Amino acid sequence: MTESFPRLPPEWALQRGTLLAWPAATSDWVDDLAAIRAEYQHFIKTILKYQPVMLLVSPGDETARKQLSDHPDLHLLEIPFNDTWCRDYGPVTLVGSNPARALDFLFNGWGGKYPAALDNQVNGHLARHSLFRKLQFRQSLFELEGGAIECDGQGLLLINWHCLKTRHPHLDRDAIADELRGLLNVDRVIGIDIEPMAGDDTDGHIDTLARFLPHRRIAFQTQHDDGATHQLRAQLEGLRDRSGQAFDLIAMPFPAGVDPDLPANYVNFLFVNGACLVPVYGVDTDQSALSLLEQALPQHRIEPIPARQMIRQYGGPHCASMHLPETTS
Repeated sequence: MTESFPRLPPEWALQRGTLLAWPAATSDWVDDLAAIRAEYQHFIKTILKYQPVMLLVSPGDETARKQLSDHPDLHLLEIPFNDTWCRDYGPVTLVGSNPARALDFLFNGWGGKYPAALDNQVNGHLARHSLFRKLQFRQSLFELEGGAIECDGQGLLLINWHCLKTRHPHLDRDAIADELRGLLNVDRVIGIDIEPMAGDDTDGHIDTLARFLPHRRIAFQTQHDDGATHQLRAQLEGLRDRSGQAFDLIAMPFPAGVDPDLPANYVNFLFVNGACLVPVYGVDTDQSALSLLEQALPQHRIEPIPARQMIRQYGGPHCASMHLPETTS
């Protein structure tokens, strides 16, 4: 690929900010609103140490403005939305062209499980906002969530076939791969085929199972069931990079002490400029997970992000955010 060709960068590439959505009183957080907002407050303040935050706020909701201290890099955007998990409806940005391209995929609440009409309109609002004026938004009727794709920045896209087949039962693997290659301008789609973790209503997003790291490595989530862990590892061991080499695998510990019916994991981490934000649950395995990523990412500061409330609604820091790559324009 050349720099003039729109491409999907790796998530550890330079970013201009992070998109999040402030938990609303009308959302599924209604019974834990104070607790989840406190968790988000810590999350947002941590990101702001490294880069700007664009925060979706329900129109008329003044609580974010009151709870979060003024910060020059915190931008509150009054835009209606259904759910806080903006990874799955936020813009997927391709860089390397002028202007950079923001892809607006169809989102329907993870296969129709939840209301999503407002979520599906968020990118239309962003396209008209001054903070996003340098992006060329393009709509697609292909149903795709940001948490379902993982790119190494070298033209490889990693997915969980189980998830994509659930979204597109009328398409076979070749047809799905053709769609992804054409839409995202990647060279090759590689994948595992794994059932989702307990409690995962995304049908097995890749960002709960396996994530690319720099230098041909994949961090994967050890499962509660040994058989599932063996299956996941075996499938990842069978994958090859562009040069035909196997990936170096890093096994993240299972979060012992968290309700096994929740999809708690340590691979739902979030890259920001100079740091990696890792979900922690206040359990003994947290430190082991942080240490593994400290060794794997010596150029990044590892920041623990409390996620005991997030996981109660089946998500984590990566699910809750959409990274906004720096563009060339």
